[in-house]
Amino acid sequence: MKETEYAYAVAYTRTLENRMLIKADYEALLNAHALEEALRYLSDKGYGGNKKKDRSISEENLLKDELAFIWNEVRSACPKNAPIDVILYQNDFHNLKTILKAVFSGMDYKPLMLEPCTVSPDTIYRAIADGKPENLPAFFKQTASEAYHSLSRDGDGQHMETVLDKAFFSLMTEIAKRSESDFFIGWVDLNIALMDMHIALRGAYRSKDRAVLRDSMLECKRINADYLADAAARDVSAVLQALTQSGFEEAAKAAQESAGAFDKWCDNALIRYLQSVRHSVFGFEPIFAFLIGKQYEMQGVRIILSGIKIGIPPEVLRGRLRDSYV
Repeated sequence: MKETEYAYAVAYTRTLENRMLIKADYEALLNAHALEEALRYLSDKGYGGNKKKDRSISEENLLKDELAFIWNEVRSACPKNAPIDVILYQNDFHNLKTILKAVFSGMDYKPLMLEPCTVSPDTIYRAIADGKPENLPAFFKQTASEAYHSLSRDGDGQHMETVLDKAFFSLMTEIAKRSESDFFIGWVDLNIALMDMHIALRGAYRSKDRAVLRDSMLECKRINADYLADAAARDVSAVLQALTQSGFEEAAKAAQESAGAFDKWCDNALIRYLQSVRHSVFGFEPIFAFLIGKQYEMQGVRIILSGIKIGIPPEVLRGRLRDSYV
């Protein structure tokens, strides 16, 4: 598809971007005295789209309506068959992972489902509960079968997660290469690099075997997986040194501080990458960046609303927020 065919969708995305929260909005939410006050602020800012809001609107309904509104608007603006659904594959894989655990443990999966998604959670649940993962859509039915049989045979939930994580990023790598978009290819590569770093750090803390660690990782351009696995098999300090020597000194500093600080650094690295195409005029890239940037915005909103509910001080919540996309 020619880049110019996205010109209208990119222009319309700019109007949706103008609805995104800025620093002053986050501060207003942080200073809210009660959850109801924060929800009313969001509603007054237009969160939830054009639906008429009542005074008793719930947190979950407001956020769900906002996501549905954004995705409906972008889909309406994009050319037919625009590949925006690939962004939702991560939610599909998360839901599959959660439902697999639920089926084998008897827990309730519904509160943990992520939306929007391309495969309904009910469809995934029926296939897994019936022992027929091969009935799932083509893009992840083989992976679902492997994860299902691994979990039913060995009961190894961690291995199941590894199978699904690797399959997801392998799928995204294939899609990115077919797109011939340097931005998309780089986005997937950055995500793989951050996944490998997480695996190395967790493995070092838990004294995991080198072969197991390396099998959990994928190749990427930004950092050498073999180098990371070697370091993780020694100790945490070796992983920190490997990160520093690979050009990720800030990541090493964050990891040394805490797991939470490292997670925040990773998210901010992804947001900075998205911002690199924010002002592009043509092509799929600025639409892709906006949709993921919106997900990060809503992650920040959830952090604040959850904190208000349990009484976490504003200064603590402020430290947990990621950089803003806009």
